[in-house]
Amino acid sequence: MRGILAGWDSLDPALRWLMRINLVALTTATLLLAAAYALGFRHTSVEIDLGVMAVSIVLMLVTPPLCRRFGAPAAIVGLTLSALIFAVGGTWATPNLSPLTVLLTMVPLLVGFAYLGRRWIQVLSVVAVAGSAGVAALGEWRRAEGVNEVWWVNAAVIAVSLPAGVAVVVFLVRRAYARLQGQSAELVESRRRVVEVADAARRSLERDLHDGAQQRLLASSVTIERARKELKAGRHEEAATLLDQLAADNREIVTELRELARGIYPPLLTERGLVAALQSTARRSAVPVTLDVADVERTDPQVEAAAYFCILEALTNAAKHSGATEVHVTLRGHPHLSFTVSDDGRGFDRDRVDAGGLLGMEARVAAAGGTLTLDAGPGRGTVVRGEFAP
Repeated sequence: MRGILAGWDSLDPALRWLMRINLVALTTATLLLAAAYALGFRHTSVEIDLGVMAVSIVLMLVTPPLCRRFGAPAAIVGLTLSALIFAVGGTWATPNLSPLTVLLTMVPLLVGFAYLGRRWIQVLSVVAVAGSAGVAALGEWRRAEGVNEVWWVNAAVIAVSLPAGVAVVVFLVRRAYARLQGQSAELVESRRRVVEVADAARRSLERDLHDGAQQRLLASSVTIERARKELKAGRHEEAATLLDQLAADNREIVTELRELARGIYPPLLTERGLVAALQSTARRSAVPVTLDVADVERTDPQVEAAAYFCILEALTNAAKHSGATEVHVTLRGHPHLSFTVSDDGRGFDRDRVDAGGLLGMEARVAAAGGTLTLDAGPGRGTVVRGEFAP
């Protein structure tokens, strides 16, 4: 059986478990009803229900091979056909099951919301509305004809069929509740991290300005005062030397401010994209950078910005802290955008360093729908990997 169901292994874990629970519930209900039939509960409605359940199980078993090729849509189509056959057949045979069978017609829509696109959801919405209305009408029509049925037959069918449907519905409700709880916790955590990252960015910017341009401007003001005194004293050659020095310092300040502005948001990233911005950054890097790019095209600006600034942060860390002699940057565009930054530096123990920069990188990538992983340790360099979902 495990080999038959192996195709479901390619599905999202929650969807995989739902399919298995549905199959187990159907199989259990079928075996119980078959046992009741063998013990003497022989009736047309029991036979119909047995046939319906058997067909539903067959449909469920057909989906695993298709899931390998088509993924979640194949699983949900199989679930939809199984639910509709069970709903119509079960209602025909046992009209008292109609409250449950109406609910089952809506299950594929509830499942599909997390895995299917807009058109699929529209189709499943029609199935849910038309199917529930049709099953309810069929139940009322059949109920009038089944009033004189032997009561224990309906009771036996309901007793063994109802738990299967209820198990699936309970699973869906619990999963939805758990997902909402998880999203709520993630939202609280992401807000906290955004505040931390914003504070860290402001502190970093203030530090760069204070230690760089601000100190140079103070030094320039001293040079200007010295040149003024030399001119006042009639020492024009000394004043000219100081003015030359002031001009050189001014060019360095402009260059430093331009570099700082690029770090805030480089125009090249907006105008020409991620690859061009990284090529420019690699040329200016204090540590030699090997850039390996393949199949990268323009993509969502938020994704490009997240990838760029994470790579930039990794290069900065390699230059300032790791003692690396070389950094290798790999960028891939297919099947989705991903990057790797690896250096040959001394590495570090993540538990013993300030996690502010890493939190910022993780927050950026997560906000763009990606994931970031870090592989580092003392004496073995650092590898940063980022991956963005399509």
